[in-house]
Amino acid sequence: MPTLPVSKKQLDRLGDRLRDASTPSAGDSELLEAVLGAYDEALQAVRGRLRQLGFDPTVRLKTTGTIIDKLRRDRSSSLKTIHDLAGARIVLSGTLRDQDAAVRAVVTAFTDGTAVPSVIDRRADPRSGYRAVHVILRIDGLPVEVQFRTELQDLWAQLFERLADVWGRQIRYGGPPDDVGLSSRTAEARRTIVELLLSSSKAMGEHEGRSARFVDLGIPALLRNAGVDVSTRNEDVPAEVREVHFTYLHYVRSEALAEEALRNMLTKVAEAVEGEVIDG
Repeated sequence: MPTLPVSKKQLDRLGDRLRDASTPSAGDSELLEAVLGAYDEALQAVRGRLRQLGFDPTVRLKTTGTIIDKLRRDRSSSLKTIHDLAGARIVLSGTLRDQDAAVRAVVTAFTDGTAVPSVIDRRADPRSGYRAVHVILRIDGLPVEVQFRTELQDLWAQLFERLADVWGRQIRYGGPPDDVGLSSRTAEARRTIVELLLSSSKAMGEHEGRSARFVDLGIPALLRNAGVDVSTRNEDVPAEVREVHFTYLHYVRSEALAEEALRNMLTKVAEAVEGEVIDG
């Protein structure tokens, strides 16, 4: 069972010292490592349970630098209230409804008489374009955040995170990219790319929303029940579902083109960013 090496009050005081010090003291650095050790125990327990449920999560602990950045960025925060010191990520193929099903499975598995997981849906309320579903689990009182992303959401998020590492983490919170020492042309190009990514997030949300609506209408299930899929030739489709099948084929093809365009655009942005890093 994970056990914090300090009380919650001492944890808050540690966070205050980390926030205010120009450089953490050796003692505070050592204490933070011990705190993160307890969170890592909770994280490994979550990873094991997620694997039992059939998922393949990646896991990580926040670094000292990102913890201090977060404490300084939001001075109302504290180590006690940061719920993503320990995190896992699950990337899913399929639609938003597959994402919803995965979230429900994990929430059900981790719900007991002492704690009910919290669900934060960043698809309904994206922050700076970021879309995902986060579930906050509690293992012996310690929070562990599990992120659920579709493949497209993950591709977008990984690229935006890369931009934040290179152009300034403030872009994750609505700020402009760094431009100190840059030509006006380069600075404008950075702003344009960030705006392009934000608009692509909206397009991604619309694309994934359309896919979910087709599932909600029961069209894929209707065709499956009729023994029909996208590879079925039109002359082999039962007459009663032929029109539905034709419409669905048109939808599948158009959405495939939309997703391909999104992926190509994100790939080109990634190449442009890497080119700037190498040239710089």
